[in-house]
Amino acid sequence: MPKNTASKFMMTFVQEYLDGERSRLDFDLDFNHYLIKHYAKMERENPDLAECFNFYLAEDGFDQAVGLSDDRHRRLIQKQFNKFKAALRDGFF
Repeated sequence: MPKNTASKFMMTFVQEYLDGERSRLDFDLDFNHYLIKHYAKMERENPDLAECFNFYLAEDGFDQAVGLSDDRHRRLIQKQFNKFKAALRDGFF
C-alpha cells in the first residue's frame, strides 16, 4: 500500500489504538469522524479496499462494540483488523 494514503491513515489509526497509543475514548470519539473524513478518498484510491475496511472495521467492529468492556472492545477490534489484514495478504486487493 502506498504511503500517505487515506487507507494507510485509517489502518495506522486502528493500529495505534491496538498498540495502546490511543485510549478507547479517543478511538470511540475519533473513529467515525476520521472514517467519514477519509472514506471518499479511500474509495477513489481503491473502492474494494475501502468497502472491505468499512465492512470489517466499521460494521462488524466499531458498530458492534457498543457496551463492551475495554478489554472485549480491543479484542473485537483486533479480531476484525486481523480479518481485514488477512484479506489484504490473500491478495483480495
